[in-house]
Amino acid sequence: MATSSSSMYDIRDIWAFAWKRKWLIVIPLILVSVAVYAGSFLMTPEYEASTIIAISEEVRLSSDLQRMLGIEPSYRRNQQRREQLAGYYNELTSSKFLRQLSDQLQLDQNPEIDAEAQKLLMLQPTADIAEIKFDLLQDKLKNKVGVDFAAQDQILIYAQSTDPNLARDIANTLGEIFVEERLRQELTSIRTSQDFSDIQLQKYEAQLKEKIDQRTQLERDIQRIQLPEAIASESNRSNISSEISRSQSEAEEYFNEEKRLLTAMTSSGIASSRLTLRESDQHMLLKRDLRSSLRSLAELMSKHVWSDPQILNLKLRQNTLVQSIENDNRVSVEDQFSDVPADVREELVKLFNARTNHEYLYSKGTYLRSSLNELTDKINLAPEYQARLTRLNEDIVTATDIRDRFARQQESSSISQALLQDASSSKYRVVEPAKRPLEPFKPKRNTIALAGIVLGLMIGIGAAIVAELMDNSLKKVEDVESVLGLPVLGITPKADFLQKIRAIHK
Repeated sequence: MATSSSSMYDIRDIWAFAWKRKWLIVIPLILVSVAVYAGSFLMTPEYEASTIIAISEEVRLSSDLQRMLGIEPSYRRNQQRREQLAGYYNELTSSKFLRQLSDQLQLDQNPEIDAEAQKLLMLQPTADIAEIKFDLLQDKLKNKVGVDFAAQDQILIYAQSTDPNLARDIANTLGEIFVEERLRQELTSIRTSQDFSDIQLQKYEAQLKEKIDQRTQLERDIQRIQLPEAIASESNRSNISSEISRSQSEAEEYFNEEKRLLTAMTSSGIASSRLTLRESDQHMLLKRDLRSSLRSLAELMSKHVWSDPQILNLKLRQNTLVQSIENDNRVSVEDQFSDVPADVREELVKLFNARTNHEYLYSKGTYLRSSLNELTDKINLAPEYQARLTRLNEDIVTATDIRDRFARQQESSSISQALLQDASSSKYRVVEPAKRPLEPFKPKRNTIALAGIVLGLMIGIGAAIVAELMDNSLKKVEDVESVLGLPVLGITPKADFLQKIRAIHK
């Protein structure tokens, strides 16, 4: 309750203060408001005109082709629109656009610009007066020209000037220049897109051809290393390994026998230099046939299983050749060592036969091991070659897809260029030309008047507060008691009605 009473007294005090100083508040309010509003008529009015132009999206690669090439948008739609506005504004205020605007409207024929240019020329005597005038004009126009979106695919170009006709002409001329330049850029963009598609199409055509050639060569290699299942089987390779082990074991036995016989011949008094058998033409022919048979055996291993009759026949032929060589060894020993006893000659025949079998079996093991390693390598290479073939097929599918997309893009660019050339008048068009503004958009007198009222009220309240603070008169009982130091015994109220009665009697 006490709080409510205190608030009531505060409001009464404020009202009493305002009523007491009412003229200090009202007079500045009226004077400042009138002065500010009247001053607005001294301001130079400015007019704004605008034109609306329909635009179209720039020519770009198709979305699926962009995704295929890994090209993704770098910003969202709202930011993209802001960037587009900034780009349009930069175009409209660029030297290229404003030079055309100045030439068409002769904006450089302005006494104010001439005067400013002359002043600047005095500071920079070596400068070109025409460039100075254009720089000044460009700076002025940048602050008087703007662009905004009027709709989804429409932009609004506006111009401001103290002359309504000039504002209209600037907006319309800039719109025409914008349309002409955008059409030129559109054609250039389509040509660039088409050239890009041509280059990329050639590039991917070459890559596709190269990958197809690689696949063809790889398929040939696969056919070359491809082995029948029976030959590549574990049992067939196990038979070959067993034959190699048996040949090595027998070769080692013949080698040991050869060493034993050499020792025996040395003990018999035959010099080691004599233990070399002279080979006849027949002997050399047999050895050559044996080596040829071993090579044939190694070649047949990649075509037939080890138990194949052709391989078995070849092995029998090798045994026959070895026996023929042994027989020829006996004849050669009888002829070359006729001066030694018969039992020694028999030992010599065993020595040279052991040497022949050792050489044969060692060569056979070498050929068979080499062929088996080749078979194993082919078997091991087959999965790798198949994986490479799979990757190549995938690359070919991808390259074919990209090639086809660029082919469609090239066709689309050609069609777009033809359509743009045929319908250039409707690609970018003026939807609404600028009209002569009937009223200025500056100054806004209602806003100025409101600001004047607020300013006058603030000045009046401030003056009233200052006057109240500087008033030293005694206004309350407490003030009297505080100044005099004595208690107040009584108060005589101010009776305005007594003064009115006296005035009537007089």
